[in-house]
Amino acid sequence: MSEVINKSILTRKDVRLGRPDRKSSFNARAAAIHQGQNGIKSTPFGGLMTNRLLARLPGEDFARLLPYMEPVTLQAGHYLYGLGNNIDHVYFPETAVISHVHLLEDGNTTEVALVGKEGMTGLSAVFNAPPANYWSQIIIGGGALRVEVEVLLEDFYRGQAMQRLVLNYASERIAQISQRAVCNGRHTLSERLATWLLMLHDRAGDGPLLLTHEEIARHLGARRASISVAATLLKDRRIISYNRGHIRILDRQTLLSTACECYETLARYSE
Repeated sequence: MSEVINKSILTRKDVRLGRPDRKSSFNARAAAIHQGQNGIKSTPFGGLMTNRLLARLPGEDFARLLPYMEPVTLQAGHYLYGLGNNIDHVYFPETAVISHVHLLEDGNTTEVALVGKEGMTGLSAVFNAPPANYWSQIIIGGGALRVEVEVLLEDFYRGQAMQRLVLNYASERIAQISQRAVCNGRHTLSERLATWLLMLHDRAGDGPLLLTHEEIARHLGARRASISVAATLLKDRRIISYNRGHIRILDRQTLLSTACECYETLARYSE
């Protein structure tokens, strides 16, 4: 899939001028993303729940929702929702991490928000808003619980605990997006990479992060070569280890000192 996504389509005129056709690049990547929307598998319910949003529900409210929860496994690299798609299910990640990615006309991408065990996806459907103008990609594979939108809406419109939790989380999501916009515009790539790795670590835990430099570049809106330079500096300082797409954080404290000031704010939204 990544080979298709990264392939630029050039017209003869654009080849001669040495630049990609923006609309063709957009269409090529959008088509590849659409093909990647099949990485969801039902799994048996293990009885353990780590999603913090659901954990805050009072016992009675949780018991009412429980029969409608479907445990699923989300495969990294696939997509939950495509651009403009109607949303049928809301996902509450457990160990999976979801990235909201904007796709530009020239085929480049940048991430605007991360969602892990602190939250949920599908807010636009809950608020009956127009379909989102971004893709929701599974960046770290793992488990999640999903509920049909209609079921969640029924509980949401009761005006009780679920409504309060969802509205509070929506406010936190907006704050995260705003802070990421400031971060992208004001801080260096090395700082942003350190902050982003910490955000993933907060949501995915201590295991290795299965990410290539090309994938990181697409999420941070940067060139792959620039990511390679920044990651090599972290590796040489023994802050991270990196081998064949496996990244592990070795020294979180030093990574914290490398990150920009935005991390302190962003970290509050993953608690």
